Amino acid sequence: MTEVEVDNIEHYLRLIKEIKDDNLKRGNYEDFLFRGQTVDYPLIPKLCRLKAKGDLLETEQLLLQEFKRTNPLLIEGHRPMDDWDYLTLGQHFGLPTRLLDWSNNALTALWFATSDTVTPNNSRYSVIWILTAHQKDFDINIEQIQPFDVPETKIIRPRIIKLRINNQSGVFSVPSSEEILEKRYMNDSDSFDQKLFKVKIPADKLNDIRTDLNTLGVNAFTIFPELEGLCTYLQWRYFD
Repeated sequence: MTEVEVDNIEHYLRLIKEIKDDNLKRGNYEDFLFRGQTVDYPLIPKLCRLKAKGDLLETEQLLLQEFKRTNPLLIEGHRPMDDWDYLTLGQHFGLPTRLLDWSNNALTALWFATSDTVTPNNSRYSVIWILTAHQKDFDINIEQIQPFDVPETKIIRPRIIKLRINNQSGVFSVPSSEEILEKRYMNDSDSFDQKLFKVKIPADKLNDIRTDLNTLGVNAFTIFPELEGLCTYLQWRYFD
């Protein structure tokens, strides 16, 4: 894994172009994936960052069952067709799942990394992960394989059952049950370590970058095209 520090959008985009050119020379034509974080924590889904009250995999199954059962009227409007859809929906509303959010959009990830102009816990950096995925990383048929039966970490493109998935160019990585039980970080995996770049953004540059992103049309309302996103954007625009 390579670590790089950038302090403005131009540097960030130039770095991506350099990585892309190098991958093209190596014969890798797949899209890059990006993940923005205000905190420098490892690549592991929310399900593994929490302490379950019982067996983790049994808890995961129970979460999904209860999510589908408790108030179906809240869910049916999104017309989920299978467990992948239910997990996708739950992920976007904060349900602990084995899915880890990524985006095909470099500026979307940059917005998430700079979404707090003061980094939590006085961290010196925000972080963007760049994954130079290969074709085999997408090699999974989600119509035939259920989420809990994935044999190793794969990348999936979910159905667009919610507008923000489309606006965020969202994709997911999904680990196997074995990797979940071991709480194995994706950035420590032999399959992904050499495909990952960690981009560190100094905390004192976050506000400038977020202002530049808004000039480019990337803000809370374009990322979250709902009332929640609009209100977040208006607060940022009119208050210090």
